[in-house]
Amino acid sequence: MPKKRVESVEELKNIYFLYGDEELLVENALKRLQDLLASQVDADFNMEVLNAPEVGAERIVDSAETIPLMSSRRLVIARDIDKLPRKGQELISEYLDRPNPATTLVMVAHVSGPGESRDVGTLKRMESGALFKKAKASGEVLKFSLSGRGKQQKLEEWITEQFRKRGKRVETPARDLLLENVGRELRDLQDATERVSLFVADREIVRVADVAQVVAPAAEQGVFELVDAVADRRRDLSIFLLNRLIRQGESPQRIFNLLLRQFRLIARCRSLAAGHEYPAIATELSIPPFLVGKCVQQSKRFSAERLRSAFGEFKRAQVEMHSTKYLPDADYQAHVLEMLIVNIIG
Repeated sequence: MPKKRVESVEELKNIYFLYGDEELLVENALKRLQDLLASQVDADFNMEVLNAPEVGAERIVDSAETIPLMSSRRLVIARDIDKLPRKGQELISEYLDRPNPATTLVMVAHVSGPGESRDVGTLKRMESGALFKKAKASGEVLKFSLSGRGKQQKLEEWITEQFRKRGKRVETPARDLLLENVGRELRDLQDATERVSLFVADREIVRVADVAQVVAPAAEQGVFELVDAVADRRRDLSIFLLNRLIRQGESPQRIFNLLLRQFRLIARCRSLAAGHEYPAIATELSIPPFLVGKCVQQSKRFSAERLRSAFGEFKRAQVEMHSTKYLPDADYQAHVLEMLIVNIIG
């Protein structure tokens, strides 16, 4: 976890501040730290993980000032430390002036996870804060981010390292295809790396053919996942999937067309379901029978009035996507799509 790898709890500093925009990297660092402590002391009595906004600053300070029990070191992890009110952060800052020498206090700023938007200015605001500056002066600050210059290279190196940990060596074209198919979310990349490693079994080298067979392009998977999420009226998931698809370069117009197609199928299946069996509906609409069943189930989530309203939203969005723009094409159309989805789901 620290910049210099430590082998014992005695080598840990008293103060750490973790922040960044890669939730997986932060969680991995915390796990390594907790595993180190558990391997050398009784973690049940000497480790505490606290949610700062829930417990408050006084509780965090009390925990940090507690003497370790039958151990030389105590670990206190305070999550979402930046969400404390100003007075709470001031109280933490006062503790940092005179920290308990037997405690390692790890302050973790909130890190956006899957489904949460990432504001590029958040990290800069974090670094200008008083608590951050005090932590930097009192201990060690660790940033977990792959953004900025050289992000592509950092991602490539991270993927290579993931395969290395699994005893594999990935060829450059295979790594590039994995990144292209999966996208830039680390948890998705980690999952794909695991699946490909299991697929190649005892073979050491990972080739393009292995990745192509195991990992379908994320956009192909994601578009239909998004369509189902909207039809199931799952707003938060729908917005998350939309934003991920846009980041991966998916065409907003294609997303719009597939959404419209799905809702047309839902409406047709709804109207035919009363007097026809699924196979007959499938023949009528030239779609697989399983899709008929899905569309019928999805139609139950919309009243007739709301379904009619949805088509009105589609009509307005179609006009809006080609109207006067105040943003670049892709950004503007993505905004129109997001508003369309919100209005459809309600």
